[in-house]
Amino acid sequence: MAPDEGASRPARRVPRAGAAGRAGKRVGGAELISQLNDMVAELIKENRKLKREVDRLTARGSAAASSAVERSLRTIQRRVQRALKTPPKRKPGAGAKGRRKPATRKRRKP
Repeated sequence: MAPDEGASRPARRVPRAGAAGRAGKRVGGAELISQLNDMVAELIKENRKLKREVDRLTARGSAAASSAVERSLRTIQRRVQRALKTPPKRKPGAGAKGRRKPATRKRRKP
């Protein structure tokens, strides 16, 4: 299908959210209040469910974070203990002869 083929077709109309249920007659006062009460009750249930899920995920996330922190602290402690236990080892030949002389710029003659 070429890009300009779809341009000649009429655009399809998309109904607004909730418009399908309102296609018939209008709802009266008592029935409208009943529907609104049902909708509010449903929203409250969903809100409670989502709050419980957020609490559960937060607890799980903080537990994972605390275990990562503990692991990092153990690693740091192990490194400090090793550093205090033995003197640092030097590689053979790492003295002055292994270093390079820093490069110097040559002066231009005026």
